[in-house]
Amino acid sequence: MAATGSGPAGDQAPSVLQMRMRILEISAVFSELDDGILRAVARRMRSVGLAARDTLRLGGQGGDVVVFLASGQVEESITDANGKVLLTRRPAPGDMVILPAPRTGDRYVTSIYGLTDAVLLTLDRDGLLEGLGREVEKIAVTLDKLWEQELSAAAAVEAQTSSRTAAPIVAFFSAKGGAGTTTLAINTAAALARKYPRQVLLIDLAAPFGHAALFADLIATGSVASATKAAQVDFESVLRGNIVNHKTGLGVLPGTLRPEEVDTLTGERVGRVLDVVVAWQKVIVVDLGTSLAEAALAVIERAECLVVVVPPEIAAMTDARRSLAIFRDIMNVPDNRMEMV
Repeated sequence: MAATGSGPAGDQAPSVLQMRMRILEISAVFSELDDGILRAVARRMRSVGLAARDTLRLGGQGGDVVVFLASGQVEESITDANGKVLLTRRPAPGDMVILPAPRTGDRYVTSIYGLTDAVLLTLDRDGLLEGLGREVEKIAVTLDKLWEQELSAAAAVEAQTSSRTAAPIVAFFSAKGGAGTTTLAINTAAALARKYPRQVLLIDLAAPFGHAALFADLIATGSVASATKAAQVDFESVLRGNIVNHKTGLGVLPGTLRPEEVDTLTGERVGRVLDVVVAWQKVIVVDLGTSLAEAALAVIERAECLVVVVPPEIAAMTDARRSLAIFRDIMNVPDNRMEMV
């Protein structure tokens, strides 16, 4: 291994600190912290160079507790004490590399292999404590939850095998917001996951703010939008890595992480995602919210069951009738594929 590092004091230029703060701001772990705390954390980060074809190994008892990929290309893998590879993924610049929780000791190791020359930003335990102050406990809980999601993801990969038949798609839609569409979609997916553990995926295409991961008490780290930016050769591995997995066996894939990404969810891109994930799962559940945008229409065309949620309100029933006319008369969705609740 030929990783080279520089101490925090050696690289405190304003432009460098701004870049580090931007990475922290878009991270699922640090995004809700105020600017003062983010700046304090950024000042304590250390830049580590990783040469191509070299490997950096980090365990639960290591000094570093947070690692971001700043630039370059790397492959992250998690192995157990026997050396078995449980999970591999290729993070994009700005992504956080999930490390084993300190309580796991030496039972797991995260390895970072340089596909090209890369630069990592690391933060050790002392730096995290000093930078976060009173927020340290909340961040520690979040990091521990991320590690649990990684273990659930590894179990999901092992359970999922490609099959000759594509998984059926069940889509939930409502013409009116606040109808409980997301709640119904999550509860349906959770019930199916009890029958098919680690083989049920909920895709959240409710725009512009999807809440499926939040309702499932998961930390979203990737999305459909970010996966479609990956190179073709990396697309499937990036997409799998963007699914967050609950310990009960349910997987959740957000459509976007930020509202400004909604316009990137084209029908072609969503169709590309569906083509891949149907081979991994037993059932796909999609929360469309109130959207009839291109991405939602691509799902409706493929759904074996479209559940239309209609609250008992005059405006909602009027809009539902108009939506059903679109599904029947324009999209030619047969009545036996639609359910109203």
